[in-house]
Amino acid sequence: MTNTLILDNGAYTIKGGLSGDPSSPKLVPNAIVRGRTDRRHYVGDELSQCTDFSSLYYRLPFERGFLINWGVERTIWNRFFKTELQDGTKDNRLLITEPCFNLPNIQEAYDQMIFEEYEFSSCYRTTAPQLCVYNDLATLFGDKEGSVPDCALVVDSGYSFTHIVPFVKEKPIAKGIKRINVGGKLLTNQLKETVSFRYYDMMEETYIINQMKETCCYVSQNVIPDLDICRRPYNENTIVQEYVLPDFSTNTRGHVRPKRGKQSTVAMHSSSAEQILTMNNERFMIPEILMNPSDIGMQQAGIPEAIVQSVNACDPCKSRTAIPYRQ
Repeated sequence: MTNTLILDNGAYTIKGGLSGDPSSPKLVPNAIVRGRTDRRHYVGDELSQCTDFSSLYYRLPFERGFLINWGVERTIWNRFFKTELQDGTKDNRLLITEPCFNLPNIQEAYDQMIFEEYEFSSCYRTTAPQLCVYNDLATLFGDKEGSVPDCALVVDSGYSFTHIVPFVKEKPIAKGIKRINVGGKLLTNQLKETVSFRYYDMMEETYIINQMKETCCYVSQNVIPDLDICRRPYNENTIVQEYVLPDFSTNTRGHVRPKRGKQSTVAMHSSSAEQILTMNNERFMIPEILMNPSDIGMQQAGIPEAIVQSVNACDPCKSRTAIPYRQ
């Protein structure tokens, strides 16, 4: 039986599964990670077996958003394909994502690996925003079910950068695509530096800081009033949170605990066996970099300005140019 494997091959995670199988989609770290204490190498989803996430060493196949380390990627794919395709890859089809404006030599490496190494019967390379347009967008906005929007604009914020991609009749407009060199990796690194400067040295704790970012951070609807709230006394501050760091003995994942009355000015302290980190304006000022990269000295447009530039770059009268992708 010929199956179609859908593989959203992101720089941080792989999202994939068999077409038509709702129980199949999986979220797998796209990395080989070495533990500090056990010196074991965890490939992809094996990371869930790790018991000590302190000072992990990451080997990533992607660099600045482009797949360049095929040795690492091959190892991760071998495990993923073995799990998803019990009968092997030879008689199956593959739909895989790649970055916008992927380099030609990297595209050739994709094809060589897919057809020569894994022997898939056929392959289709596309971008993640294109697959979003193929999704049922109409129901997200309360429109008639099944209708296809004439125009759409997708904001794809990934691990290495953010793309603004306009579509007309499900075709991407090449000259309207804008890229911002801000993604999840930069935000995590910025949070590491901020926490290490203000509170406690956590420059080696990428995994813990990333969990903290995903748990505590949010995009503010109005930054200035939220900053005013953060300056209030502790008991009147509705934004501050107490994040309990993992100790890797009783708990391996950090969590937010309810506020317990007035706190001292020391952000880092111990309460019984818990180590607490107080998260205040970091919660929304880190994601704010997506809106204003100039906050950290990057001379680039933020997402709102990039959206305006993308729409203005689309000529409403002349013919549109779609990005060609080879199958």
